[in-house]
Amino acid sequence: MAETENSTLEARLRDAETRKEGSYDKRTDHLDEETGASLFINRLILEDSPYLLQHAHNPVNWYPWGDEAFAAARAENKPIFLSIGYSTCHWCHVMEVESFDNIEVAKVLNEHFISIKMDREQFPDIDEIYMTGVQLVSGQGGWPMSNFLLPDGRPFFGGTYYPAPSFMQILNQINSAWQDKREDLDKSAHSIYQAINRILSERKPTEVLQSSVVDNTLKALFQREDRSLGGLAGAPKFPQEPILLFLLDRVTRYDDGAALGFLERALEGMGRGGIYDQVAGGFHRYSVDEEWLVPHFEKMLYNQSQLGLVYSVAYQLTGHEFFARIARQTCDYVLRDMQLEEGGFYSATDADSEGEEGTFFVWDKSELEERLPSKQSQLAIELFGVTAHGNFEGRTILNLSRSLGQSAREYGPDFYADLDELLATLYRLREQREHPLRDDKLIVSWCARMATSLIQASQLVPGENASAWLHAAEAAVQRMLDNNLQESGELKRIYLNGVVSIAGQLEDYSNLIQALIALYDVTDKNAYLVQAFSLTARVIKDFWDANDAVLLLGPSKQTGPKLVRSSNAADGATLSPVATMLDCLLSLQQRQARVLAEFSNLPIQAVFTKALTGLAAVINDNPISQCSLLRLASRSEEGTRDPLQYAANGVLKIAASKQVDRELEPESGDISARVTLVIDILEPWHVTAPHATAGSFESLIVALSEGAGWETVAINYPEPTGTLQSGDAEVGIYSGVVTIELHASRLAQGGAAENRLSINAYIQLCDDEKCLLPEKLTLVV
Repeated sequence: MAETENSTLEARLRDAETRKEGSYDKRTDHLDEETGASLFINRLILEDSPYLLQHAHNPVNWYPWGDEAFAAARAENKPIFLSIGYSTCHWCHVMEVESFDNIEVAKVLNEHFISIKMDREQFPDIDEIYMTGVQLVSGQGGWPMSNFLLPDGRPFFGGTYYPAPSFMQILNQINSAWQDKREDLDKSAHSIYQAINRILSERKPTEVLQSSVVDNTLKALFQREDRSLGGLAGAPKFPQEPILLFLLDRVTRYDDGAALGFLERALEGMGRGGIYDQVAGGFHRYSVDEEWLVPHFEKMLYNQSQLGLVYSVAYQLTGHEFFARIARQTCDYVLRDMQLEEGGFYSATDADSEGEEGTFFVWDKSELEERLPSKQSQLAIELFGVTAHGNFEGRTILNLSRSLGQSAREYGPDFYADLDELLATLYRLREQREHPLRDDKLIVSWCARMATSLIQASQLVPGENASAWLHAAEAAVQRMLDNNLQESGELKRIYLNGVVSIAGQLEDYSNLIQALIALYDVTDKNAYLVQAFSLTARVIKDFWDANDAVLLLGPSKQTGPKLVRSSNAADGATLSPVATMLDCLLSLQQRQARVLAEFSNLPIQAVFTKALTGLAAVINDNPISQCSLLRLASRSEEGTRDPLQYAANGVLKIAASKQVDRELEPESGDISARVTLVIDILEPWHVTAPHATAGSFESLIVALSEGAGWETVAINYPEPTGTLQSGDAEVGIYSGVVTIELHASRLAQGGAAENRLSINAYIQLCDDEKCLLPEKLTLVV
């Protein structure tokens, strides 16, 4: 084996192997022919990451990320090879087979390097540091990431995937330079690390957010759009959820027709393409082509959460049933195929099965003809464009060449029932295949984001499973509180096989806080809001740098060398943790009156204001990368447009829901809606009932926003819940919980988002001694 010099270590590793037998796959060609036992073993067998365990039987003397590896590098005066990837990464598997399970490559690594294997999903803060370095060196990034470091952790060279011959050449060149040109490597490390530090933690001078930044961002996005196929032009094509959510915000606020057009083209293109799993629901990570047809077949939980939310909000604004269908199928997919039995969600499924990429997801025409009833096979072949020659290595990735609405008109009234029956049959057939590897670890940030999306979908998208989505979200949050939250208040990032590990990152705290707020809003369980405030106190303590007025992404105490703590607020594959946390601060400020006074001294407003002010220069410089911050700036300046809002820091809560009725005659196009507004006012506060004739205070008024594309038919206010004396007159008031109904009719020439209905609520809260300043809330349903 690779570590014969240390029999004590070998015994410890073999003992761990015995204990883990059957819980992971031994991915190596080096097995005893008679017993099937692994010939090689390394320290990764001691870890619980599925990705690290994939490499536990490589002939490479792998170390996990941590102090031991760096101490060994210093003691042996060797450079470090740091390989970063994740369990469901196709090209990580390719390099694993070609190089890391290759004895000749392993000999070079073991003799001349200290080799570290790191799971990027465990340490996203460290991954960001080295990815920034690779992008500086090579001009591009990706996984597997191949880094070469000094023993102090600073990189002097890096790249991504290398075929074995190229990799061997690089190893020999670096070994030679280590022996003969060490000073050059030191200089390179100094230069690269200085640049990394500048990019990730440089504090820009305070600026005012430019008034033109939003318009310029929209203009740039529209210029880069692929108007034929949807999304940003070029290949590969990623969903770009931060951009989509930014555009949805523009539609919600301003009924922006251009933004809506971009959204509809992108969502239609993705929903009809191969990037969407037409059989089971859910999205693959990205499309390798510009047509959304050929995906990179891995399925990440964070794509399901973010795109599930995008399609849910898009349905709320447009009423397009196709968007609701995609949102439902995505939520149902997560509950069916990615949910832990004890609550919470798995992180990802692999691109590969049976040793090939995409095999699980593609279809032969002959298979459909042989295994489906004639009517179903004909529908599948026609609807999903299945051909004998296929569109992916001789087989077919299912996709829709035309909209479901067009197909429904052609096939008749039974189309959707027939389609759902077909999909159920295809799912059953596909389940008989060898499944891609599933990464079973629960990552708090991803799991919490999924919970939030399920909560919001349950409120925005009608369907028989909406209550199940909410229940699953609540169970997931409870699982994280029970398992990942320690008695000390520290949050652990990973849960796997009953074990929690890895210090939580800002993204873990911020996403869990956001989920708690969302749960409180729909359940009224005060414990969730209290927990959100408690975790926020921990964030301010551990991640807020008061001197520089920035939120830091990584924990203060992390294993391995002390590296830069990034304050990067840009969006990536997931929404910016900084923007998410600031959004939570704003939400908590608006709900402050609904918790006990113990949190009244938390500097929530101060942290929010200082952090957002300090980020104005970052937004001005590169707004497309800061779409989440742009949304946040609009919310801070103009308020939210959510259907559930608070006034006076939580004294009043108002929730709007909508029921739309369409006339039976489709040519008429007439649409009417009934909006129900439920207002909940804390004691001892009240608002003045409408039509008050006395007093200097404003009465409650509910009205449709001007230019909203609807006209008011009637507003039904309830009788006052009480009265108060104002001079010689009695004035009706509302306190406690009251319900108002507004009836509206859609104008023939409305706004861009047909389903969008915008309502203004004018509110002035008073108690027995004073009245607060009037507030205007705008709710979009």
